Amino acid sequence: MQADAEFWNREELYEEVWATPMKLLATKYGLSDVGLAKVCHRLAIPVPGRGYWEKKKAGHEVIKAPLLSLKEEFSVPKPMPRPELIKLSDIATELEINQIERLVQTPHDELVRRGCLSHPLIIETRSILKEAMPDDRKVLRTRNDLCLDIRVSKSGLEPGLRCMAKFIRVIETAGFNVSVKNHWGRQTVATIHGQQIRFALLEKIDRIDLPLNTNENRDDMIVIFRHRPVRFEPAGTFRIQALESCGRSRLEWADKGTKTLEEQFPRILATFIRMALKDRAKAEQRAAEEREQQREAEERARLEEAIKAQEAKVRTLKEETAKWVEAGQIRSFITASRAATIRQGQSVAPGSSFSEWEVWAHQQADRLDPLQESQPSIIDRKEELEPTPLFGPGTWT
Repeated sequence: MQADAEFWNREELYEEVWATPMKLLATKYGLSDVGLAKVCHRLAIPVPGRGYWEKKKAGHEVIKAPLLSLKEEFSVPKPMPRPELIKLSDIATELEINQIERLVQTPHDELVRRGCLSHPLIIETRSILKEAMPDDRKVLRTRNDLCLDIRVSKSGLEPGLRCMAKFIRVIETAGFNVSVKNHWGRQTVATIHGQQIRFALLEKIDRIDLPLNTNENRDDMIVIFRHRPVRFEPAGTFRIQALESCGRSRLEWADKGTKTLEEQFPRILATFIRMALKDRAKAEQRAAEEREQQREAEERARLEEAIKAQEAKVRTLKEETAKWVEAGQIRSFITASRAATIRQGQSVAPGSSFSEWEVWAHQQADRLDPLQESQPSIIDRKEELEPTPLFGPGTWT
């Protein structure tokens, strides 16, 4: 059977099952005890029966069932590792944790008092929504970006504003801020520990199915829903909806059992704080990753520059070595030429044509040799032969 990090090792799992109780062993692999038992069943691994561990702990003799061979080898993949849950203690200070605990434990009537209907955001929203027209669900709609995200009916406007005013009072009493943003539509955000939590207040709208041959007045907001006439009626109850930072998953709170929405405001704010702390931790992690990426990029750039500089030095060394070798070859050739000239009976004395050539040839060798002082040569004046441009820099007007 294949045994690696992706597939179960049958023999190893068999030993673990008989050495550790199933519940404890299952947590090691991110499974429930029932899930691990199913894996053992698929792999034909016998597991300890009821009372096995109690008997073993009491010192009684227990029998370990043998692992039988399989007729055919096959592989069973391991479960994907679960992402580690973020612990509040890892991302929050002691003061922040205490604030959350106080909110959870504090009776709602100590925090949820009369909301401030004179709050600028409440006044502005009332003014805007009073002039708004209802849609086919009887929800007031507006394009004004200065309005709080309150989706209510005309009859639910004042109760909804009172509810939102109370929630804003709870948020601001805790030391946080509520504002309206315009980002792909208007948004109401609570700024908590530097993070923005988007939320809205929505009124429950009931859908009433009508008979196909209804004679109700068309002015009574009758619409066709799934090929049937329906009418939408505001229920007069509200819910708070929060959007998580990913923008996909929503959290909602409404009247629940004996607890009204307003009674849940402290716990809702506690959840907002947890969301903000998680967003802050993610932002800090992203910033740390970006800093690490920047550091790695700078390190790579420094390494690249160091490599280029070293390569340039190596090229210079090779070039100078080649010149030194070439200069040595020229000198060897001069020596051989002098010997050949003497053998031919020609003069090599000072003033002879060979002597003049020999001096010149040594000068050329010295010019090539990086260990010798370069001698001047007419070749150095080669640049003087290049044509002078008719119009140099700065001559155009």
